[in-house]
Amino acid sequence: MAHLHPVEDDRGDLIDVIVFCSDYCHRQYDRENDLSYGGWYGCMEIPVSEPCAYCEQTVWGVDGAHGLFVGIA
Repeated sequence: MAHLHPVEDDRGDLIDVIVFCSDYCHRQYDRENDLSYGGWYGCMEIPVSEPCAYCEQTVWGVDGAHGLFVGIA
């Protein structure tokens, strides 16, 4: 599950989404990059696993790359 920080342009259109492994990483990233923390936006599924934008820990996506169900018939 991911924590997300949506990035909008001047017109309010979504142009990017920054992915984090936790709310802590989200808050720290926003502080260090002078971004406005928009509140808790966690427990979100992402389609593909990718590294956290702050700590680089893998944020597992629904692509199944984490192998939690390996060996279950």
